[in-house]
Amino acid sequence: MPKANALSTTQRRCVLTGIMAAPLLAVAPAAALAQQSDDAPLFACHHRFQAAYSAVRAMSNQPEPACNTPEADAYEARFDAMVLEECAHLEELAAIPAFTPQGQRLKAKIILALLPEHLRYSEMDGETQLILSLARDLVRENAA
Repeated sequence: MPKANALSTTQRRCVLTGIMAAPLLAVAPAAALAQQSDDAPLFACHHRFQAAYSAVRAMSNQPEPACNTPEADAYEARFDAMVLEECAHLEELAAIPAFTPQGQRLKAKIILALLPEHLRYSEMDGETQLILSLARDLVRENAA
């Protein structure tokens, strides 16, 4: 499966729970992590996700081996495994509650970065608009 297809066929819930734009990946500096002990598991998972996300994007920017070769098959298998790891971290992020405003803001930023890109070619329903609105409210409230 070509890389573009691997990313585009990723499970919706995986995509919906956290693929974010690169500038948003480093939301919490190390100093802030120490102050947010209630959300320590969330920020630790975010760190793992960040590593997986960066690895997938780096590999997707590399040239692919020629099609229908053993090298291409191995390359695609590695890429698919990396995408699955990224998705696993996203699902883990979704399952970890955010207890502090900083943790809630992190999750809101993930949503704001993910949904618009994911839904670029589809119609946004009322539920999705409500999710985005709540995420914007959380980010705005915590920024003040």
